[in-house]
Amino acid sequence: MPLLPISLGFILGILISFISDGNSGFVGLILTSIFVICILGLIFNSLFRSNSFPKSITVAAFSFFFMLLGFGKLELVKESVSNYQDLSNQVNFGTVFKSKLSESGYQTIHLSLEKTSNGRQQTTACGNITLTLDTLESRYEIGDLVAFKTELEPFRNETNPGSFDAEYYYGTHHYVGRAFIASNCISKIGTHQNLSIFFSKWQNQIGDNMKSWLPESVSGIGVALLLGNKADIDQEVLDSFSNTGAMHVLAVSGLHVGIILIIFQYILGFFSRWISKKQAILFSVVLIWGFGLLSGASPSVIRAVVMFSILALGQILSRKNNGMNNLILSAIVLLMYDPYYLFDIGFQLSYVALIGILLFQTPIYKLIPVKQKWLDWIWKGSAVGIAATIATTPFMLYWFHQFPNYFLLSNVVVMLLGFIVLLFLIILIFTAWIPYFNMLIIFLTVISLQALVIGIQIVDQIPGGVSSGFDLNFFQFLIIGAIMGYCSYKLFIKQTVPKFALIGFCLCLIFISWKRELKFEKNELQIFSSKSFCGIIQYKGRVLTFFENTPKNKQMLQTLKNAVRDSGLNLSQSVILKSSNQIRLDDQEIAFVKEENGWRVNLDTLQFHYQMSGTPEKKHPKELLSQRLQHSLYKDEKIKPFCISIN
Repeated sequence: MPLLPISLGFILGILISFISDGNSGFVGLILTSIFVICILGLIFNSLFRSNSFPKSITVAAFSFFFMLLGFGKLELVKESVSNYQDLSNQVNFGTVFKSKLSESGYQTIHLSLEKTSNGRQQTTACGNITLTLDTLESRYEIGDLVAFKTELEPFRNETNPGSFDAEYYYGTHHYVGRAFIASNCISKIGTHQNLSIFFSKWQNQIGDNMKSWLPESVSGIGVALLLGNKADIDQEVLDSFSNTGAMHVLAVSGLHVGIILIIFQYILGFFSRWISKKQAILFSVVLIWGFGLLSGASPSVIRAVVMFSILALGQILSRKNNGMNNLILSAIVLLMYDPYYLFDIGFQLSYVALIGILLFQTPIYKLIPVKQKWLDWIWKGSAVGIAATIATTPFMLYWFHQFPNYFLLSNVVVMLLGFIVLLFLIILIFTAWIPYFNMLIIFLTVISLQALVIGIQIVDQIPGGVSSGFDLNFFQFLIIGAIMGYCSYKLFIKQTVPKFALIGFCLCLIFISWKRELKFEKNELQIFSSKSFCGIIQYKGRVLTFFENTPKNKQMLQTLKNAVRDSGLNLSQSVILKSSNQIRLDDQEIAFVKEENGWRVNLDTLQFHYQMSGTPEKKHPKELLSQRLQHSLYKDEKIKPFCISIN
């Protein structure tokens, strides 16, 4: 695989640029110096024809060249993105590429910046902005060109356990900042039409049509399967897919693109008299590119489209295709286009899963010979799931802190029903205008979607379906990933037992299990930063949540759910607080009392106040203030949740 050292060097260069923020000049100088030394070594070898000169220096030179290329590429991208401070209180211009209405009645729009003006001159601006409008009097649609002036702020993470890493996500998706903007500070000045906007509008139109054709209980799943948009899925259903390791079916990726390609090629087969095989392949490539853009052009989709395009090009040129080289080439192409793709979790999981399938699926499948055709088909699909899970396990533990124990069962459900559901959805899009026939397709689509959801929920309800609470740092993630990859390679490819590597792997498992058990043994009370008073109590392997009796607050409920998931324990009780409450934990008693400006909490002889309104005293702990007070008094500080041990 000649592309492997090149790709590794390129990826390493991107990573070095990412982690060396603030010291990029010094790091770039070191990389350049090493590359120059390698080139001088090659020149020396060429002039003096030294046979003792290591041949690996050539590979090292190419690797360092691409490392420098990856480093420079990300540095250029970072330099091109505007700074939120330079755009604050300036007149900025941008095009809406995403729009969403919240349940609370606000509209949030995502803008792609084009230029900024300080009143005297205009300069080019680059990056994305999110603006939340205070009224729905003026509605903004995809493609609208708007001008706005407001003070921007950077994305900041919440400090509650298990909260969404906003800084990482938005920082790696070219977002500059965000703002809550008054309606008189923004206006529409025109519209833009381009291919991206056309596909975004088409995507929204298809999503709206799907919601009108299908009942609400399954329409969100249908939209996610076809377009990758999971915004309308019920949270409990989404959790079931996450807990069983079946989330990949809701994220449009290689699975969907492969199925679409098979369907297109099958349909084009009927026109073989008029279309040659090469023309059919080219036409299929054009169609899957259209599907990729239609589904939102996520990194996983574009990765699949690029890879299938490379495979198709090989067929047209009548050359043998090396799956791993094609995969590596598609990664290099995508990272050259946008090096920040490397930090997209979907991109990572997609590529690592495919690497696992290409390396381990065939050896795993050959371990158990099956004679019955239907069992052989199921085992072949299960081998794919096992191979992908082996490769993605370190990433699941690192990013999601959990592992789906019954992934094989959910894989069978997805394998049996996923293709059928996606096929019906595609047929529905193209035949919705046909009377009576569309009713039949809608009925079959609804039945198949319901069967898929019920199947996943049944797997999720099996006790012990998910192991959570894992907490790995980046170094531990790298060590475990390297050991797992090496052991799997030796066992399945070389068919030898790597004794020392297996011992190291067992030690790693013992270590992360020990860390997990320590996490379970904590006895503490935590009060979170939220719009409402809420928190959790962890005591002797149990988790209780408490929150004040207010109108349904989705943000608060999600905060509590994230914290429970982060603890790794199952929720044992939820307590809705009223004016006066007492929670007994064996011989311990915690009292919550509602006061005029907040809550008073009594724990044995300790007493503390959580303030939600008014002006706090100077000595009042920052952690015991509501989210609104924290943001107004300590805007630029990251305040951790209040936490106290329970003896």
